[in-house]
Amino acid sequence: MIIKQQIEDFRVEEVMDLVLQEKGQYGYFILEKRNWTTLKALDFLAKQLRVNVKRFAVAGQKDRKGITRQYVSGYGLTNEMLQQVRLKDIRLEFLGYSEKAIALGQLRGNRFRIVARGLEKPLREIHSVVNYYDEQRFGGYRPNLHLIGKKVLLSEYEEAVKLFLLYPFPTETADYVAARRWMEAHWGEWNVEKFPRYLYHERTLIAYLRDHPGDYKGALKSLPRQLFTMLTQAYQSYIYNESLARYLKKKYRQHWEVPYAIGTMVFVDAYHDIDWPIVGYKSTLHGEVQEIIEALMREEKIWYETFHSEIPALASEGLTRKAMIHVDDFRLGDFENGVQEVSFFLAKGAYATVVMKALS
Repeated sequence: MIIKQQIEDFRVEEVMDLVLQEKGQYGYFILEKRNWTTLKALDFLAKQLRVNVKRFAVAGQKDRKGITRQYVSGYGLTNEMLQQVRLKDIRLEFLGYSEKAIALGQLRGNRFRIVARGLEKPLREIHSVVNYYDEQRFGGYRPNLHLIGKKVLLSEYEEAVKLFLLYPFPTETADYVAARRWMEAHWGEWNVEKFPRYLYHERTLIAYLRDHPGDYKGALKSLPRQLFTMLTQAYQSYIYNESLARYLKKKYRQHWEVPYAIGTMVFVDAYHDIDWPIVGYKSTLHGEVQEIIEALMREEKIWYETFHSEIPALASEGLTRKAMIHVDDFRLGDFENGVQEVSFFLAKGAYATVVMKALS
């Protein structure tokens, strides 16, 4: 199965309950984008408007490859300001005002429309799926955010920066690979111009280190807050995915496995309304769940207190996530020449690409 072969093959739109007004501190708009990550789109939007990117708030991150529509709030933002923006493959639709910034609780979920190609047979119906995090959580085309996050949690900040700047992936373009190779050979020479301008976050790190040599912790903190906190969250997500997959493989004889960028997802047809731990320093586990997660943590050479970061913004007490979720309003289009369209609704935080992996 091939998805996202063409930009138009993957469409997602947020579903949110909003009550807006004619005046307010925060302007709300829809960000429609193609071939942009949410973070990078907001960075460039802030640059054009000459405001701090921290003024913007979103309810979630959206894929780079696809056509996505999501809600954004901006402090002090007006319709007139948005009219000034000209960014390729981005369209902005002003909605109104509110006295509060957008919050995750306002998001009900996302509606997806996806074209699958290269199919040997029609897709089957599916009404539930294991609630894994997918590659986007770990960096997408460069899926190593969880490794960076682990180094940050262990206070190995220089190693974390190296993972961010060096070691190119085969999915990266030639100019990106060349920049990372140059940096490998010239570590400590903080030349921003050696990195393509679209490697925005890498350039942020290098610019900081040029002015503050050796302050790798400060360099990481100079990243946009959403990306900075995502580093350690990505590592927690890796522990969640891997431990849940091990549990399902052990518990269900009837299962199937699908490889992905950082491991293997294990799927089952059964649905159970259970919560799975996202481990933090206050997590209290029991029974089989404790056995599986602690075995994994020993392999990773970490323990609960690892998540009590010396950086307060990164410390996590731990929480839970639904191990399985419903796939609502599932519809299949006609199957023709190995191509079929599928549409469905997922609650917030769930990944459509995981649904497609379960169908493969």
